[in-house]
Amino acid sequence: MNAMGYYFHAKYEELGSLMAVCDFVVSIEENAEMVIKVVQDFVDEAMKVQGYCPLRDQFKVCSMSDSATQFLDFEALTDYTVTLNPDEQFYQFSSDQTELGKAKLNDVLGHPGCDLQRRLTHVKALEIPQKRLILKFEQVDTEELKDVEIVCDGERAIFKVGEGETSHYHVPNDKKLWETQFMICSMDGRYYIRDLGFVHASRLKLDTKCEVQIQKGCLVDLGKVVHYHFDKAIHLKEPTQPDSSSFYVLRHKKAYEVDPEDFPHLRARPTWVSAEEHIENIQNEINIYAEGQKSSSLGRSMKRDIQIKLKAVSADHCAIAYNPDKGWTISERGKDRASSNGTYVFLKTLKQMRDHMPSDLIPLHDGMIISFVNYELRVRFEDKTPDEVLQQTQAQSAFFAKQDAEIAAKATATAVPARTQPAAKAEPHEVAVAVPIHPGGDGYVAEQVQAAEPVPVTEAVPEAPPVEEQPVAVKAQAPPVQDQEPEVVAQQEPAAQQDAVEAVPVEQAPVVEEK
Repeated sequence: MNAMGYYFHAKYEELGSLMAVCDFVVSIEENAEMVIKVVQDFVDEAMKVQGYCPLRDQFKVCSMSDSATQFLDFEALTDYTVTLNPDEQFYQFSSDQTELGKAKLNDVLGHPGCDLQRRLTHVKALEIPQKRLILKFEQVDTEELKDVEIVCDGERAIFKVGEGETSHYHVPNDKKLWETQFMICSMDGRYYIRDLGFVHASRLKLDTKCEVQIQKGCLVDLGKVVHYHFDKAIHLKEPTQPDSSSFYVLRHKKAYEVDPEDFPHLRARPTWVSAEEHIENIQNEINIYAEGQKSSSLGRSMKRDIQIKLKAVSADHCAIAYNPDKGWTISERGKDRASSNGTYVFLKTLKQMRDHMPSDLIPLHDGMIISFVNYELRVRFEDKTPDEVLQQTQAQSAFFAKQDAEIAAKATATAVPARTQPAAKAEPHEVAVAVPIHPGGDGYVAEQVQAAEPVPVTEAVPEAPPVEEQPVAVKAQAPPVQDQEPEVVAQQEPAAQQDAVEAVPVEQAPVVEEK
């Protein structure tokens, strides 16, 4: 539509830097000013090169009947852009409008072509990690993936895993997966995960060695049969303990709710219960108040502090505790073995899931288990040798130097020369009126008035009585003219029944003269 296919290649490096600033996911809420600037820069470039931009303008071109009795008051059309010579593509359906139904995306005249093919995107990591990331399939839907390992060296800033063809690792033959289920980000020498799952979101599975910090908005799955949403998490002070291989913090940038004058308080409510379970057997609301360092146990057994009487929930399922340095945590630590059906913490908050937004950047740690649909991946890190890091750095430089050269070549090959004003058309003579978009308006409306050729009047034809001119200003529609002096036309000879219209330059208003 914009005929600006070269623009992405020309701005590739600049756009890549902007993506790194927003952690490779653009948020309308958090990156609004950046989005506005990027779009405005594109519009400015398109206006300079093409003279129009569908992101800014909408055009409507038509040839109006009874052109001799319709005119425009240009002084009243202060918000209109007027041109006597619209671009060529506005004429392509003027002769035969039945062709409009046969139009294709590349049928616009003068369009250099548009490449809509989806491709795998490579983004350069600013710092190559000293460790290699390995994700091993421990639980799978198909035996072909059993014990398969996904290896990521971190020389690419993003590494996508999913069912789609544009993922760096393609999980085959599973339509339950999202196109990109999640992506691994290599930033500052560390690895992070960001969940992009749409229907089946990714989760973090607890084992007997780790604990996960609970923050407001967290969603926890107990035994794959009930989801609890923690909508309140009050702390005595802001937690300060950093994350580690045994203590996971999912959202570093989120503020904690602190009340030093009250007891720390955690509240959770169910948002989903499996159809195979009885909803009356669950707690409609869980409230936990911190009492020293004591933890609260959850499970099916009556011995638990919080009893959840569901068959898929273990007798001793998990525990929730409060520590001033760690905050609220959930874990299965201290048990001989993990619960039968597992305890999971979703990587997304409930709001992110409902709004179909990606999760925050979550640091990966050795031994962490990532679960999605019926798959489980175990995270493992391996140290690289200095020679390996050097070789990867050199290979990265060579790969992206080649990619930059290819992108520069595409930008040059598809660049559109600066727009020049087309020559005036002798016939038909048209005026296009383009209306800028207004808040709440319908966008640009362009109208063309096709003026008839002046008909010479000979001396033998009697002159009609003079008609007083009554100019009327119009914006989107011309005023009706059926009631204007019909008796004058009846008295004229056939040769004089066509109105004569003077050719008027753009700066002046066309004036109708009837003789």
